[in-house]
Amino acid sequence: MAGIAVRIDDREVMAALDRLRAHADRMAPVFKIIGETLLQSTRQRFRDQEDPEGRPWQALKPSTVAGKAARGHSSKILRARGHLADTIRYQADNNGVRIGTNRIYGAIHQLGGTTSPHVIRPRTKKALAWPGARHPARSVNHPGSDIPARPYLGISRQDRDRILEIVADHLGTGL
Repeated sequence: MAGIAVRIDDREVMAALDRLRAHADRMAPVFKIIGETLLQSTRQRFRDQEDPEGRPWQALKPSTVAGKAARGHSSKILRARGHLADTIRYQADNNGVRIGTNRIYGAIHQLGGTTSPHVIRPRTKKALAWPGARHPARSVNHPGSDIPARPYLGISRQDRDRILEIVADHLGTGL
């Protein structure tokens, strides 16, 4: 899985996993359940438009909302066409679970940052035009955009508690 990695370092969760590892020959089934749990909570964050701590993502600029509406895209944050949210996947094996996206732009939305300057050219027409422009243009030099961090990956308090429950359930069953 290319892109961004968010490492979770929770001592209680790590200790619980170590206890389970001491009794289990195969950890992949447990990590698969944890992966499904994290996948569902990450998808819920996109629906709720909030980070793992429950804080709302920074609102879109009015110009972004207007541009999305003009293109027929969703007005929800990080949901223009749904490609980012729809590509969240997890990988589980005996060593752990990883969750993320293969979309290159996933990292800038998670961490925030500035895009590189670039040239905008028309895709289907001969020129670009927009309200307020003096004339159509063959290209526009875009200076880059500041993208605020809108974390969607991570473990919430509820995720942490659920992981501890999953481990306890597996320890209780005697595997």
